[in-house]
Amino acid sequence: MRMRLRAGFGLCVAAGLAMSAAPARGANPPAYAITATNVTMPASGNGETHYKVSGIPNTGTLELSCQYSGPQTTAKIPICGAGPVAQMQVTAGQTVTGTITFWPYGSPVPASAQRAHRPAGALIWAGLLLAGLGLRRRLPGAVSRAIVLALALAGLGGIAACGANPNAMTSGAYAYSITADNEASPLQPLGQGVSTTIQVTVP
Repeated sequence: MRMRLRAGFGLCVAAGLAMSAAPARGANPPAYAITATNVTMPASGNGETHYKVSGIPNTGTLELSCQYSGPQTTAKIPICGAGPVAQMQVTAGQTVTGTITFWPYGSPVPASAQRAHRPAGALIWAGLLLAGLGLRRRLPGAVSRAIVLALALAGLGGIAACGANPNAMTSGAYAYSITADNEASPLQPLGQGVSTTIQVTVP
């Protein structure tokens, strides 16, 4: 009887040691998801949201898009691009991060390009002013002075408009959807998408 008990005990110990020596199962891969930070638009310039896409399911392409998702509004709200704002090649299981830019209402190009155009406007007004000064030699004194004064006032107004914020936005908090679409290679026409909603605040 003692021999059987000892043998049984030995088998239990051996089984326990074998189980402890077995390799542990790998952790579950992260779920396919996207997160992004809220945005507060600065008094001048652009805002940015920082996104993270984890657990990408398919090897292929990842396309990011951004659009306003709140109720219909006539407010002057920021824009974050029309259509895809980023596209990249990815592998299954990968995690990617990046930023999406928000531009002031009415901006057809990034603020940096708009700033580059301002000196040109100032040069145009300066050229008109010089042209007015040239007219002084050909026209009577009172008429030439009136023209120069009108051009000077117009030039100052134009320069002030360039320096001011022509894209004044409506204050408030607005909902935007950030979406990540993952498409597999052409040989495997599969696709999955995830999205998240962020708040963009205009002070």
